[in-house]
Amino acid sequence: MSYDYLKKDIERVDKKFKELKDKGDIEAIEKKLDSLEHNPNSSSIDKIKVEIYRDVLDLKKNKEIEEHNKK
Repeated sequence: MSYDYLKKDIERVDKKFKELKDKGDIEAIEKKLDSLEHNPNSSSIDKIKVEIYRDVLDLKKNKEIEEHNKK
C-alpha cells in the first residue's frame, strides 16, 4: 500500500518538474529557495522545507542528465 503512495508521489513530482521545466520556472524556484535560505527571519520549518525542495530539484536534475546521456 505504501508503495502505491510512493509511486503516485513519484509520478506527481515527475509531472510537476516537467511542467516547471517547460515554463522555465526552475530557475525562479531556485532563486526563491536562495532568498528563503538566506532570510534571517526564516523559521526552522522554512529551512527544512528549503532543504527538501532543493534535494528534490537536485535529484530530478541528475536523473534528467543521466537519461539524456543514455540517449
